[in-house]
Amino acid sequence: MTSIHNSYAGIMSKAPFILLVNPWIRDFAAFDLWAKPMGLLMLGALLRQGGCGVAFVDCLSRHDPATENAPDVLPGRDRPHGTGKYHRMRVAKPEVFSGFPRTYYRYGIHPDSLRSQLTALPVPDLIWVTSAMTYWYEGVKETVAVLREVFPAVPVWLGGIYAALCPAHAGKAIGADEIVTCPQGDLPDRVRAATGFTLSNRVAWRHFRTSPPPALDLLSHPAYAPLLTSRGCPFRCPYCASGVLYPAWERRDASAIHGEIVAWHRRYGVLDFAFYDDALLLHAETSLKPALEQLAVEDRGLRFHTPNALHIRALTPDWCRLLHAAGFKTIRLGLETLAEDEHRRWGGKVLTGMFETAMKNLFDAGFAPEQIGVYLLCGVPGQSRHEVARAIRAVARTGARPRLAEYSPVPRTPMWEDARRIAPFDIEGEPLFHNNSFFACRRPDFTYEHMKELKLMAGDHDREGRGGALRPSRVETNG
Repeated sequence: MTSIHNSYAGIMSKAPFILLVNPWIRDFAAFDLWAKPMGLLMLGALLRQGGCGVAFVDCLSRHDPATENAPDVLPGRDRPHGTGKYHRMRVAKPEVFSGFPRTYYRYGIHPDSLRSQLTALPVPDLIWVTSAMTYWYEGVKETVAVLREVFPAVPVWLGGIYAALCPAHAGKAIGADEIVTCPQGDLPDRVRAATGFTLSNRVAWRHFRTSPPPALDLLSHPAYAPLLTSRGCPFRCPYCASGVLYPAWERRDASAIHGEIVAWHRRYGVLDFAFYDDALLLHAETSLKPALEQLAVEDRGLRFHTPNALHIRALTPDWCRLLHAAGFKTIRLGLETLAEDEHRRWGGKVLTGMFETAMKNLFDAGFAPEQIGVYLLCGVPGQSRHEVARAIRAVARTGARPRLAEYSPVPRTPMWEDARRIAPFDIEGEPLFHNNSFFACRRPDFTYEHMKELKLMAGDHDREGRGGALRPSRVETNG
Protein backbone atom coordinates (compact mmCIF):
# COMPACT_ATOMS: atom_id res chain seq x y z
CA MET A 1 0.00 0.00 0.00
CA THR A 2 1.39 3.39 -0.94
CA SER A 3 1.28 6.58 1.09
CA ILE A 4 -1.28 8.12 -1.29
CA HIS A 5 -4.93 8.33 -0.24
CA ASN A 6 -7.30 9.92 -2.73
CA SER A 7 -10.70 11.18 -1.58
CA TYR A 8 -11.52 12.86 -4.92
CA ALA A 9 -14.00 10.24 -6.05
CA GLY A 10 -17.58 11.34 -5.69
CA ILE A 11 -16.75 15.03 -5.29
CA MET A 12 -18.57 17.44 -7.63
CA SER A 13 -16.55 18.12 -10.76
CA LYS A 14 -16.27 21.81 -9.95
CA ALA A 15 -14.74 21.09 -6.54
CA PRO A 16 -10.95 21.45 -6.60
CA PHE A 17 -8.66 18.47 -6.16
CA ILE A 18 -5.77 19.48 -3.89
CA LEU A 19 -2.58 17.48 -3.46
CA LEU A 20 -0.82 17.73 -0.09
CA VAL A 21 2.87 16.86 0.03
CA ASN A 22 5.19 16.22 2.96
CA PRO A 23 8.68 16.83 1.47
CA TRP A 24 12.02 15.10 1.80
CA ILE A 25 14.59 16.01 4.43
CA ARG A 26 18.23 16.68 3.56
CA ASP A 27 20.45 16.70 6.63
CA PHE A 28 23.28 15.00 8.46
CA ALA A 29 20.81 13.20 10.72
CA ALA A 30 17.05 12.71 10.98
CA PHE A 31 14.92 10.36 13.04
CA ASP A 32 11.18 9.75 13.24
CA LEU A 33 10.57 10.62 16.89
CA TRP A 34 6.79 10.66 16.49
CA ALA A 35 7.14 13.20 13.67
CA LYS A 36 4.13 13.68 11.41
CA PRO A 37 3.11 16.78 9.39
CA MET A 38 0.37 17.83 11.82
CA GLY A 39 -0.35 21.13 10.07
CA LEU A 40 -0.79 19.42 6.71
CA LEU A 41 -3.06 16.73 8.18
CA MET A 42 -5.20 19.42 9.80
CA LEU A 43 -5.45 21.27 6.49
CA GLY A 44 -6.42 18.03 4.78
CA ALA A 45 -9.28 17.54 7.23
CA LEU A 46 -10.50 21.12 6.76
CA LEU A 47 -10.32 20.90 2.96
CA ARG A 48 -12.29 17.66 2.84
CA GLN A 49 -14.86 18.97 5.29
CA GLY A 50 -15.23 22.02 3.05
CA GLY A 51 -15.94 19.91 -0.04
CA CYS A 52 -12.55 19.55 -1.75
CA GLY A 53 -10.95 16.40 -3.04
CA VAL A 54 -7.68 15.64 -1.27
CA ALA A 55 -4.70 13.40 -1.91
CA PHE A 56 -1.58 13.08 0.23
CA VAL A 57 1.96 12.03 -0.65
CA ASP A 58 4.38 11.45 2.19
CA CYS A 59 8.01 11.69 1.08
CA LEU A 60 9.00 10.65 4.62
CA SER A 61 7.05 7.42 4.68
CA ARG A 62 9.05 4.73 6.49
CA HIS A 63 7.02 1.86 5.02
CA ASP A 64 7.10 2.38 1.27
CA PRO A 65 7.62 -0.99 -0.54
CA ALA A 66 9.23 0.57 -3.61
CA THR A 67 11.82 2.28 -1.42
CA GLU A 68 12.45 -0.74 0.79
CA ASN A 69 13.35 -2.81 -2.27
CA ALA A 70 15.59 -0.19 -3.94
CA PRO A 71 19.27 -1.30 -4.00
CA ASP A 72 20.71 2.21 -3.56
CA VAL A 73 18.79 2.97 -0.34
CA LEU A 74 20.15 2.57 3.16
CA PRO A 75 17.18 0.96 4.93
CA GLY A 76 15.36 2.41 7.88
CA ARG A 77 14.44 0.53 11.00
CA ASP A 78 11.45 0.40 13.31
CA ARG A 79 11.96 1.29 16.95
CA PRO A 80 9.59 0.92 19.92
CA HIS A 81 6.24 2.70 20.11
CA GLY A 82 6.10 3.65 16.42
CA THR A 83 9.37 5.58 16.19
CA GLY A 84 12.19 4.61 13.85
CA LYS A 85 14.89 5.46 11.36
CA TYR A 86 14.01 6.83 7.95
CA HIS A 87 15.26 5.26 4.75
CA ARG A 88 18.09 7.40 3.41
CA MET A 89 20.30 7.94 0.38
CA ARG A 90 23.68 9.60 0.47
CA VAL A 91 23.78 12.91 -1.43
CA ALA A 92 26.38 15.60 -2.03
CA LYS A 93 26.87 18.08 0.79
CA PRO A 94 26.01 21.72 0.13
CA GLU A 95 29.08 23.82 -0.61
CA VAL A 96 28.74 25.68 2.69
CA PHE A 97 29.36 22.39 4.51
CA SER A 98 32.27 21.26 2.33
CA GLY A 99 34.73 21.23 5.24
CA PHE A 100 32.32 19.78 7.80
CA PRO A 101 33.21 16.12 8.54
CA ARG A 102 29.73 14.60 8.41
CA THR A 103 27.90 12.62 5.72
CA TYR A 104 24.82 14.22 4.15
CA TYR A 105 21.67 12.29 3.25
CA ARG A 106 18.27 12.60 1.65
CA TYR A 107 15.79 11.03 4.08
CA GLY A 108 12.58 9.46 2.85
CA ILE A 109 11.24 7.56 -0.12
CA HIS A 110 13.18 6.88 -3.31
CA PRO A 111 12.77 9.55 -6.04
CA ASP A 112 11.46 6.89 -8.45
CA SER A 113 8.76 5.99 -5.94
CA LEU A 114 7.72 9.64 -5.63
CA ARG A 115 7.41 10.00 -9.40
CA SER A 116 5.44 6.77 -9.62
CA GLN A 117 3.02 7.86 -6.91
CA LEU A 118 2.51 11.26 -8.50
CA THR A 119 1.86 9.91 -12.00
CA ALA A 120 -0.79 7.57 -10.56
CA LEU A 121 -2.85 10.58 -9.46
CA PRO A 122 -5.31 12.72 -11.40
CA VAL A 123 -3.85 16.11 -12.25
CA PRO A 124 -4.52 18.29 -9.19
CA ASP A 125 -5.85 21.83 -9.27
CA LEU A 126 -3.47 22.95 -6.51
CA ILE A 127 -0.45 21.47 -4.76
CA TRP A 128 0.25 22.40 -1.14
CA VAL A 129 3.70 21.60 0.23
CA THR A 130 4.62 21.98 3.88
CA SER A 131 8.01 22.77 5.41
CA ALA A 132 9.52 22.22 8.84
CA MET A 133 13.03 23.19 9.93
CA THR A 134 14.47 26.24 8.18
CA TYR A 135 17.65 24.29 7.41
CA TRP A 136 15.70 21.53 5.64
CA TYR A 137 14.76 23.78 2.73
CA GLU A 138 16.93 21.82 0.26
CA GLY A 139 14.64 18.82 0.68
CA VAL A 140 11.65 21.08 0.04
CA LYS A 141 13.31 22.53 -3.05
CA GLU A 142 14.07 19.08 -4.47
CA THR A 143 10.51 17.92 -3.79
CA VAL A 144 9.04 20.95 -5.55
CA ALA A 145 11.32 20.31 -8.55
CA VAL A 146 9.86 16.80 -8.95
CA LEU A 147 6.32 18.16 -8.59
CA ARG A 148 7.08 20.68 -11.36
CA GLU A 149 8.44 17.89 -13.52
CA VAL A 150 5.31 15.74 -13.19
CA PHE A 151 2.70 18.56 -12.99
CA PRO A 152 4.29 21.52 -14.82
CA ALA A 153 1.06 23.56 -15.10
CA VAL A 154 -0.23 23.12 -11.54
CA PRO A 155 0.30 25.96 -9.03
CA VAL A 156 2.45 25.02 -6.04
CA TRP A 157 1.88 26.71 -2.68
CA LEU A 158 4.43 26.47 0.12
CA GLY A 159 3.52 26.84 3.79
CA GLY A 160 4.84 25.60 7.12
CA ILE A 161 7.50 26.73 9.55
CA TYR A 162 10.31 27.54 7.11
CA ALA A 163 7.92 29.50 4.90
CA ALA A 164 6.66 31.48 7.90
CA LEU A 165 10.09 32.26 9.35
CA CYS A 166 12.05 32.80 6.11
CA PRO A 167 9.46 33.92 3.52
CA ALA A 168 11.89 36.03 1.47
CA HIS A 169 14.44 33.23 1.25
CA ALA A 170 11.71 30.70 0.41
CA GLY A 171 10.42 32.97 -2.33
CA LYS A 172 13.81 32.96 -4.00
CA ALA A 173 15.03 29.44 -3.26
CA ILE A 174 12.14 26.98 -3.59
CA GLY A 175 10.41 27.65 -6.90
CA ALA A 176 6.87 27.68 -5.50
CA ASP A 177 4.20 29.91 -7.01
CA GLU A 178 3.14 31.27 -3.63
CA ILE A 179 4.66 31.41 -0.16
CA VAL A 180 1.64 31.18 2.11
CA THR A 181 2.10 33.00 5.41
CA CYS A 182 -1.43 34.31 5.99
CA PRO A 183 -3.52 33.25 9.00
CA GLN A 184 -5.33 29.96 8.58
CA GLY A 185 -8.67 31.76 8.65
CA ASP A 186 -7.76 33.56 5.41
CA LEU A 187 -7.14 30.37 3.43
CA PRO A 188 -10.76 29.85 2.29
CA ASP A 189 -10.57 33.18 0.47
CA ARG A 190 -7.24 32.17 -1.07
CA VAL A 191 -8.75 28.89 -2.29
CA ARG A 192 -11.75 30.69 -3.78
CA ALA A 193 -9.50 33.19 -5.55
CA ALA A 194 -7.38 30.41 -7.03
CA THR A 195 -10.12 27.93 -7.96
CA GLY A 196 -13.47 29.74 -7.91
CA PHE A 197 -14.71 27.22 -5.31
CA THR A 198 -16.28 28.35 -2.02
CA LEU A 199 -15.49 26.09 0.92
CA SER A 200 -18.60 25.16 2.90
CA ASN A 201 -16.87 25.30 6.32
CA ARG A 202 -15.39 28.77 6.48
CA VAL A 203 -16.13 29.13 10.21
CA ALA A 204 -14.14 25.99 11.07
CA TRP A 205 -10.97 27.55 9.62
CA ARG A 206 -11.00 30.52 12.00
CA HIS A 207 -10.18 28.84 15.30
CA PHE A 208 -8.21 25.78 16.34
CA ARG A 209 -10.97 24.60 18.67
CA THR A 210 -13.51 24.50 15.81
CA SER A 211 -11.30 22.53 13.43
CA PRO A 212 -11.98 18.84 12.76
CA PRO A 213 -9.43 16.28 13.95
CA PRO A 214 -6.39 15.92 11.66
CA ALA A 215 -6.89 13.53 8.73
CA LEU A 216 -4.90 10.63 10.15
CA ASP A 217 -6.48 8.33 7.58
CA LEU A 218 -4.29 10.00 4.94
CA LEU A 219 -1.33 8.19 6.49
CA SER A 220 -0.62 4.64 5.38
CA HIS A 221 -0.83 2.17 8.29
CA PRO A 222 -0.24 4.71 11.07
CA ALA A 223 1.89 3.13 13.81
CA TYR A 224 1.10 6.03 16.13
CA ALA A 225 -1.17 9.04 16.20
CA PRO A 226 -0.06 12.64 16.70
CA LEU A 227 -2.24 14.63 19.09
CA LEU A 228 -2.63 18.37 19.52
CA THR A 229 -4.91 19.39 22.38
CA SER A 230 -3.80 23.02 22.35
CA ARG A 231 -2.06 25.35 19.94
CA GLY A 232 0.35 28.07 21.00
CA CYS A 233 1.99 28.71 24.36
CA PRO A 234 1.48 31.26 27.17
CA PHE A 235 5.24 31.72 27.55
CA ARG A 236 7.43 33.76 25.21
CA CYS A 237 10.84 32.14 25.54
CA PRO A 238 13.47 34.13 23.62
CA TYR A 239 14.83 31.12 21.70
CA CYS A 240 11.42 29.75 20.62
CA ALA A 241 9.21 30.69 17.65
CA SER A 242 5.95 29.30 19.04
CA GLY A 243 4.60 32.78 19.78
CA VAL A 244 5.51 33.91 16.27
CA LEU A 245 3.84 30.97 14.57
CA TYR A 246 0.79 30.84 16.87
CA PRO A 247 0.15 34.20 18.57
CA ALA A 248 -3.06 32.97 20.22
CA TRP A 249 -3.22 30.11 22.70
CA GLU A 250 -6.24 27.87 22.10
CA ARG A 251 -7.43 24.57 23.58
CA ARG A 252 -9.76 21.80 22.52
CA ASP A 253 -12.42 20.69 24.98
CA ALA A 254 -12.30 17.42 26.90
CA SER A 255 -14.92 15.59 24.83
CA ALA A 256 -13.10 16.39 21.57
CA ILE A 257 -9.76 15.18 22.97
CA HIS A 258 -11.22 11.95 24.32
CA GLY A 259 -13.25 11.34 21.16
CA GLU A 260 -10.26 11.76 18.87
CA ILE A 261 -8.10 9.34 20.86
CA VAL A 262 -10.81 6.69 21.05
CA ALA A 263 -11.63 7.08 17.35
CA TRP A 264 -8.05 6.47 16.21
CA HIS A 265 -7.77 3.51 18.57
CA ARG A 266 -11.00 1.90 17.37
CA ARG A 267 -10.57 2.66 13.68
CA TYR A 268 -6.89 1.82 13.20
CA GLY A 269 -5.92 -0.07 16.34
CA VAL A 270 -3.50 2.70 17.32
CA LEU A 271 -1.97 2.20 20.77
CA ASP A 272 0.75 4.88 20.78
CA PHE A 273 -0.13 8.57 20.89
CA ALA A 274 2.34 11.47 20.84
CA PHE A 275 1.32 14.90 22.13
CA TYR A 276 2.60 17.82 20.05
CA ASP A 277 1.48 20.56 22.47
CA ASP A 278 3.93 23.26 23.54
CA ALA A 279 2.12 23.62 26.91
CA LEU A 280 0.25 20.34 27.40
CA LEU A 281 -0.55 20.51 31.13
CA LEU A 282 -0.84 24.24 31.69
CA HIS A 283 -4.40 25.36 32.54
CA ALA A 284 -5.66 21.99 31.29
CA GLU A 285 -7.91 21.17 34.27
CA THR A 286 -11.08 21.46 32.19
CA SER A 287 -9.72 20.11 28.88
CA LEU A 288 -7.02 17.45 28.94
CA LYS A 289 -7.49 16.39 32.55
CA PRO A 290 -11.11 15.13 32.26
CA ALA A 291 -10.20 13.32 29.04
CA LEU A 292 -7.31 11.50 30.72
CA GLU A 293 -9.42 10.68 33.76
CA GLN A 294 -11.97 9.00 31.51
CA LEU A 295 -9.27 7.11 29.61
CA ALA A 296 -7.73 5.93 32.89
CA VAL A 297 -11.09 4.46 33.94
CA GLU A 298 -11.62 2.83 30.52
CA ASP A 299 -8.14 1.22 30.67
CA ARG A 300 -7.75 0.67 26.91
CA GLY A 301 -4.04 -0.17 27.15
CA LEU A 302 -3.01 3.03 25.36
CA ARG A 303 0.51 4.47 25.54
CA PHE A 304 1.16 8.22 25.57
CA HIS A 305 4.40 10.08 24.81
CA THR A 306 5.48 13.71 25.29
CA PRO A 307 8.39 14.44 22.89
CA ASN A 308 7.80 18.22 23.10
CA ALA A 309 8.41 18.23 26.88
CA LEU A 310 6.16 18.99 29.83
CA HIS A 311 6.40 22.16 31.88
CA ILE A 312 8.04 21.21 35.16
CA ARG A 313 5.93 23.67 37.16
CA ALA A 314 2.78 21.73 36.18
CA LEU A 315 3.92 18.36 37.56
CA THR A 316 1.98 18.30 40.80
CA PRO A 317 1.36 15.01 42.64
CA ASP A 318 -2.19 14.86 41.23
CA TRP A 319 -1.05 15.40 37.64
CA CYS A 320 1.76 12.84 37.95
CA ARG A 321 -0.60 10.20 39.34
CA LEU A 322 -3.06 10.86 36.52
CA LEU A 323 -0.38 10.66 33.82
CA HIS A 324 0.76 7.31 35.17
CA ALA A 325 -2.79 5.96 35.49
CA ALA A 326 -3.69 7.08 31.95
CA GLY A 327 -0.74 5.24 30.41
CA PHE A 328 2.01 7.80 29.81
CA LYS A 329 5.21 5.93 28.95
CA THR A 330 7.62 8.57 27.65
CA ILE A 331 8.05 11.64 29.84
CA ARG A 332 10.19 14.53 28.64
CA LEU A 333 10.79 17.56 30.85
CA GLY A 334 11.87 21.05 29.75
CA LEU A 335 14.46 21.92 32.41
CA GLU A 336 16.76 23.86 30.01
CA THR A 337 19.33 24.87 32.66
CA LEU A 338 20.07 24.92 36.38
CA ALA A 339 21.48 28.47 36.29
CA GLU A 340 19.00 30.87 37.91
CA ASP A 341 20.10 33.89 35.87
CA GLU A 342 19.64 31.97 32.62
CA HIS A 343 16.21 30.75 33.69
CA ARG A 344 15.16 34.36 34.24
CA ARG A 345 16.65 35.36 30.89
CA TRP A 346 15.01 32.48 29.05
CA GLY A 347 11.45 32.96 30.28
CA GLY A 348 11.38 32.06 33.98
CA LYS A 349 9.44 28.81 33.52
CA VAL A 350 11.37 26.89 36.22
CA LEU A 351 12.17 28.22 39.68
CA THR A 352 14.52 26.90 42.36
CA GLY A 353 13.43 23.52 43.67
CA MET A 354 10.79 22.86 40.99
CA PHE A 355 12.85 20.22 39.21
CA GLU A 356 13.60 18.20 42.34
CA THR A 357 9.94 18.40 43.40
CA ALA A 358 8.74 17.31 39.95
CA MET A 359 11.11 14.34 39.92
CA LYS A 360 9.90 13.25 43.36
CA ASN A 361 6.29 13.52 42.24
CA LEU A 362 6.98 11.45 39.12
CA PHE A 363 8.80 8.73 41.05
CA ASP A 364 6.12 8.67 43.75
CA ALA A 365 3.48 8.22 41.03
CA GLY A 366 5.26 5.12 39.75
CA PHE A 367 7.39 6.33 36.83
CA ALA A 368 10.74 4.61 36.37
CA PRO A 369 13.94 6.66 35.80
CA GLU A 370 14.39 5.31 32.27
CA GLN A 371 11.00 6.74 31.27
CA ILE A 372 12.08 10.29 32.08
CA GLY A 373 14.27 12.38 29.80
CA VAL A 374 15.25 15.93 30.69
CA TYR A 375 15.97 18.46 27.95
CA LEU A 376 18.91 20.80 28.58
CA LEU A 377 19.64 23.69 26.23
CA CYS A 378 23.19 23.61 24.91
CA GLY A 379 25.09 26.25 22.95
CA VAL A 380 22.75 29.19 23.58
CA PRO A 381 24.41 32.62 23.11
CA GLY A 382 26.06 33.65 26.37
CA GLN A 383 25.79 30.18 27.92
CA SER A 384 28.76 28.59 29.68
CA ARG A 385 29.76 25.09 28.68
CA HIS A 386 30.61 24.40 32.33
CA GLU A 387 27.00 25.14 33.31
CA VAL A 388 25.79 22.60 30.74
CA ALA A 389 28.15 19.97 32.14
CA ARG A 390 26.95 20.71 35.68
CA ALA A 391 23.33 20.35 34.59
CA ILE A 392 24.05 17.03 32.86
CA ARG A 393 25.55 15.63 36.06
CA ALA A 394 22.71 16.99 38.21
CA VAL A 395 20.06 15.37 36.00
CA ALA A 396 21.96 12.09 35.92
CA ARG A 397 22.12 12.04 39.73
CA THR A 398 18.30 11.95 39.85
CA GLY A 399 18.29 8.82 37.69
CA ALA A 400 16.63 10.58 34.75
CA ARG A 401 18.25 10.75 31.31
CA PRO A 402 19.87 14.05 30.27
CA ARG A 403 18.94 15.02 26.69
CA LEU A 404 20.80 17.89 25.05
CA ALA A 405 18.71 20.28 22.98
CA GLU A 406 21.42 21.79 20.80
CA TYR A 407 20.68 25.43 20.08
CA SER A 408 19.51 26.33 16.60
CA PRO A 409 19.23 30.04 15.74
CA VAL A 410 15.61 30.76 14.82
CA PRO A 411 14.68 33.86 12.79
CA ARG A 412 12.16 36.30 14.27
CA THR A 413 12.80 35.17 17.86
CA PRO A 414 14.14 37.61 20.49
CA MET A 415 17.40 35.68 20.69
CA TRP A 416 17.97 35.90 16.93
CA GLU A 417 19.89 39.18 17.15
CA ASP A 418 22.25 37.71 19.77
CA ALA A 419 22.83 34.70 17.54
CA ARG A 420 23.40 36.84 14.46
CA ARG A 421 25.91 38.98 16.35
CA ILE A 422 28.09 36.14 17.66
CA ALA A 423 27.83 33.55 14.86
CA PRO A 424 30.92 33.48 12.62
CA PHE A 425 28.68 32.34 9.74
CA ASP A 426 26.02 34.05 7.62
CA ILE A 427 22.98 32.73 9.48
CA GLU A 428 20.82 35.55 8.10
CA GLY A 429 21.53 34.81 4.45
CA GLU A 430 21.89 31.02 4.59
CA PRO A 431 19.36 28.98 6.61
CA LEU A 432 21.54 25.87 6.28
CA PHE A 433 23.65 27.43 9.04
CA HIS A 434 20.67 27.11 11.40
CA ASN A 435 21.36 23.37 11.54
CA ASN A 436 21.99 22.42 15.17
CA SER A 437 24.36 19.65 14.09
CA PHE A 438 26.64 22.31 12.61
CA PHE A 439 26.48 24.65 15.66
CA ALA A 440 26.89 27.99 13.88
CA CYS A 441 26.94 29.97 17.13
CA ARG A 442 30.24 28.49 18.22
CA ARG A 443 32.74 30.82 19.88
CA PRO A 444 36.22 30.54 21.44
CA ASP A 445 34.89 29.64 24.90
CA PHE A 446 32.23 27.26 23.52
CA THR A 447 33.57 25.55 20.41
CA TYR A 448 32.20 22.80 18.20
CA GLU A 449 34.59 20.41 19.98
CA HIS A 450 33.10 21.46 23.32
CA MET A 451 29.64 20.71 21.93
CA LYS A 452 30.73 17.23 20.84
CA GLU A 453 32.20 16.56 24.30
CA LEU A 454 28.98 17.60 25.99
CA LYS A 455 26.95 15.34 23.69
CA LEU A 456 29.24 12.43 24.54
CA MET A 457 28.91 13.26 28.22
CA ALA A 458 25.10 13.27 28.08
CA GLY A 459 25.09 10.08 26.04
CA ASP A 460 27.41 8.37 28.49
CA HIS A 461 25.16 9.22 31.42
CA ASP A 462 22.23 7.82 29.44
CA ARG A 463 24.16 4.60 28.83
CA GLU A 464 25.26 4.47 32.46
CA GLY A 465 21.62 4.62 33.52
CA ARG A 466 21.01 1.60 31.29
CA GLY A 467 23.99 -0.28 32.73
CA GLY A 468 26.73 1.00 30.41
CA ALA A 469 30.16 2.38 31.28
CA LEU A 470 30.81 6.06 31.97
CA ARG A 471 33.89 7.49 30.26
CA PRO A 472 35.83 10.40 31.72
CA SER A 473 34.87 13.76 30.25
CA ARG A 474 37.26 16.57 29.30
CA VAL A 475 34.60 19.19 28.67
CA GLU A 476 35.05 21.02 31.98
CA THR A 477 38.80 21.44 31.58
CA ASN A 478 39.74 21.66 27.92
CA GLY A 479 40.10 25.12 26.41
